[in-house]
Amino acid sequence: MKILYMTSSLYAWKSGCWFARCRVPAVELKKRGHEVRYLISMGIIPEEWYEYPDVVIYGRNYGGNIIDSMKEYKKRGKRIIYDLDDDLWAVNPDNPAKKKIKEKQIQAEKMMKEADVVTVTTNILKKRLKKFNKNIVVIPNALDFSKFPERDKGKKLRIGFSGAATHWGDLSQMIEVITELQKKHDFEFVLQGLCSAPLIAEVYNARQIKRQGAEPEKEDYINSLLKLYDKIKGLQFIHIPFHPPELHPSVISDCNMDIGLCPLQDNTFNQAKSCNKFYEYAAVGTVTLASKVLPYRKEVGYCAKNTHKDWKDKLEKLITDSKFRQKLLKKQQEFVFTNRDIKKVIKDWENIFK
Repeated sequence: MKILYMTSSLYAWKSGCWFARCRVPAVELKKRGHEVRYLISMGIIPEEWYEYPDVVIYGRNYGGNIIDSMKEYKKRGKRIIYDLDDDLWAVNPDNPAKKKIKEKQIQAEKMMKEADVVTVTTNILKKRLKKFNKNIVVIPNALDFSKFPERDKGKKLRIGFSGAATHWGDLSQMIEVITELQKKHDFEFVLQGLCSAPLIAEVYNARQIKRQGAEPEKEDYINSLLKLYDKIKGLQFIHIPFHPPELHPSVISDCNMDIGLCPLQDNTFNQAKSCNKFYEYAAVGTVTLASKVLPYRKEVGYCAKNTHKDWKDKLEKLITDSKFRQKLLKKQQEFVFTNRDIKKVIKDWENIFK
């Protein structure tokens, strides 16, 4: 089968969404004998690329009149897939993309209506998007576990968080818990991601932007960043900046976290997210404590209510009871390795291509 992934930028490789929904499946499809190619498009498709594929996979948003290309492919009998892994209609206020989301929403709605199949990551997203296309299939995010080295267990306990820049607000309550527990227990705290620069440089840049009144569309994001940093700066912590997604498996292993945290506010946008962070923690041998909200409460098996007391109690249990920690890790890994292995999930992709 000839499979074409339509990408929107030369820099798609910087995107975690692209990595999870395009790169990981594409590599596995090649291993299974399919011919897979990528085409960067702003809406104009050369003739040879209209004839080439059996299946064309679109994702998220594009420049130019991409809808015309979808119609032309359908006219030629090509199968059209549109993949979406976030609820674009419920983006949180502190997300930097919030101010420019309307145009993306309109295009996504049109693309869903043109697609033969819409693929999503969760059942909640499927239910929300059915008004745009009745043929929606859930294909969960999955990992190539061979890319995730097992972490080297250190002598000193390490607790940490790995995530994107949209999680400053989610971390706020967690930092208060970590600050309190560091006074009682000896452990290192690791922050991985959040920004591509060293944290102090990101904060400096944010303060300059705020002082000058520049980039007003990022005001909520900058405020949440600065508010959290006021809490973090009194903490003993290590910050490891973003790396490109294809390097991330080794980075998350090198973080060497005994306990990985997944704090998440309970809101409409977050409820439709997937548990990728949990899968990555499990892949390298890190046990997970997550907020007792969707999507985590359905998969993680050890969650805390979003209160200071419950987060503190649940985390302290993991800190002080190493046997419980190891037993829980084994249970979490069994779920992840059984259900989120790309070698198994790839069959779901193949089924919709056919």
